[in-house]
Amino acid sequence: MEDPSVPQDPGSSPIRFRRKAVPEEKTKESWQQIETAISRKRSGMVRRIVIRALAAAVLLPLMGYAAYNIYCTIVSNSTRSYHTAYGEIKQVVLPDSSIVYLNANSTLRIPMEWDPAESRSVWLDGEAYFEITKKPGAGNAQFIVHTAEIDVAVLGTKFNVNMLGARTTVSLKEGKVQLTASDKVFMMKPGDEVQVEKHQSKLREAVNTELIADWRNHRYHFENTSIAEISSIILTKFGYEVVILNDEINHKKISGDLYAEDITQLSRALSITMNIQIDTKDNQLVFKNKE
Repeated sequence: MEDPSVPQDPGSSPIRFRRKAVPEEKTKESWQQIETAISRKRSGMVRRIVIRALAAAVLLPLMGYAAYNIYCTIVSNSTRSYHTAYGEIKQVVLPDSSIVYLNANSTLRIPMEWDPAESRSVWLDGEAYFEITKKPGAGNAQFIVHTAEIDVAVLGTKFNVNMLGARTTVSLKEGKVQLTASDKVFMMKPGDEVQVEKHQSKLREAVNTELIADWRNHRYHFENTSIAEISSIILTKFGYEVVILNDEINHKKISGDLYAEDITQLSRALSITMNIQIDTKDNQLVFKNKE
């Protein structure tokens, strides 16, 4: 807006207006009224923006929390979970009469309802041995085991899935399965074993699968097994951390069969086999040379 008190260059525009002089005090008063009105309008806009921002800051987390709760409720309401504690082994009979043996510190989730016309799916975290019955009719629809790393699709078969640390191992005893890991697909036959670790997978053939599920009877089979792997088994299955006091123990390997129903029996058997002393302290097993 131009100030009428400022002279205008007649040559600046082809149209010229004749202005009536306005007192300076009246001009200042008018400008103050305009500035006050603008200030009030801006304050109102700022208040509305702040209020809307605060409302969004409060409502968005609440909406996210509500959505998360709804999701968790849907998942928990649509599946049934079976869990084993450290050192516990559980047998689960599924609605289709298939049998799942759940090893220690493992969780199995199954649908609350099984649709006869659809594939059967379960979700595993830990280790389990599956004895799957063929589904009558419906073209023998698949039975699918989902884990964090792989999907195993089967018809009627017996196989073991072991998630130990970062490695997942599937061993097939009977029947056939299709295993999908990342971008690879394996058609497994009896005696095959697939290991998946950090998105890398490899197939081993002619594995002795007669022993893969002996853990159901508290039997452990070691074949040139490192202390690191034994430590991982102890932590996963019994919740005990292994502490090595003497470095030479780290270089030992074990081969043989052990029977142990609990951590006390296992530590005693390992102590004899490795010729070392094993002490229990809180939730730790301390491996050291014999005194």
